[in-house]
Amino acid sequence: MKTRVHAIAGGIGLLMILTFWTSTVISELFGSHETVAMVKGLVLKGMFILIPAMAIVGASGASLGKGRSDALVSAKMKRMPIIAANGLLILVPMAFLLESRASAGNFDTTFYLLQCVELIAGATNLTLMGLNMRDGMRLTGKGASKDGVKLIGRETVAEGTMAFHMTKPVGFNHQPGQWVRITLPTNGEARVLSIVSAPLDAKLTVATRISDSAFKTSLRDLPDGAEVQVAGPNGSFTLHQDAARPAVMIAGGIGITPFVSMIRHAVAQGSTQKITLFYSNRNPASAAYLSELQEMAKANLNFELVATMTGLEGDTTAWAGETDLIDREMLARHLPDLNAPVYYCVGPAGMVSATKEMLQGASIPADQMRFEKFTGY
Repeated sequence: MKTRVHAIAGGIGLLMILTFWTSTVISELFGSHETVAMVKGLVLKGMFILIPAMAIVGASGASLGKGRSDALVSAKMKRMPIIAANGLLILVPMAFLLESRASAGNFDTTFYLLQCVELIAGATNLTLMGLNMRDGMRLTGKGASKDGVKLIGRETVAEGTMAFHMTKPVGFNHQPGQWVRITLPTNGEARVLSIVSAPLDAKLTVATRISDSAFKTSLRDLPDGAEVQVAGPNGSFTLHQDAARPAVMIAGGIGITPFVSMIRHAVAQGSTQKITLFYSNRNPASAAYLSELQEMAKANLNFELVATMTGLEGDTTAWAGETDLIDREMLARHLPDLNAPVYYCVGPAGMVSATKEMLQGASIPADQMRFEKFTGY
């Protein structure tokens, strides 16, 4: 819902500024002074629609981008202050000044200088908002071309969690940590899911918690052999290239999926990079891919798994690992140097926000932190 509100408000804002800009140019080139004055009056009235729309865009964008650090989100967040400053400091004052002078018939040099400033500011905002809209489409995968693939199998990987295996589109190549957008043939529902399979795997695999949402129930009920549409891969939540610098992965629940792809790839490639995974779940039964991760940790000295179960009930003797929430003290018990690694965190929004605050409290530099949050659907 929040994503839809953000997109609608952004579309309204872009359309309003485009209308203001084109009507101004056309009236100046082909209209009389009376036409210009009428346009300026309409532009001023239109500000009462534009300003709330842009406020909604800014607020919803900040909320959607909180806890995320991928390149497209960062680019959008950097443009938003420029768009806001341009609007509040230039476009709004110019609308009042130009309407006042035009209604009084003052079409002098000052009027046209102000008009030039308004047009330049408007063109700047149109460009920046267009780039943000483009990146927003890329973030959702809606603007990408789609390939038809077949569902070839599924398996339960934890209580309430299923993995779905599909054929790969021709020429499909992904980096571990990326995602695809899957569109179902039954109801047209589409969602973004992280890729679990490693790049060299013969099939494309995604995994998700199963709930009563229309998308998940339809995906669960699809028969083997059914064709789904896949767009992607997309995303920049990928492992850094400096193998000498260790990586620390912090996952909550189904947030494990992009990390499974990264770890499978690192193990398959014989990477010497030190990777430590902190993996939080309620109990072992709900921890997707736990057995596989434990086996990889036993067989590879460069991969360490720190699994913690925070919702154990009754007899807890069956679990010998951590049972607390992932915090600074837990990290310190398992990491020789908190400041050496690059940290990656994926999970529910609350966990991601808490992890970011925890790392900031430990004085971890911003360029050593990467975040993705799963909001659920």
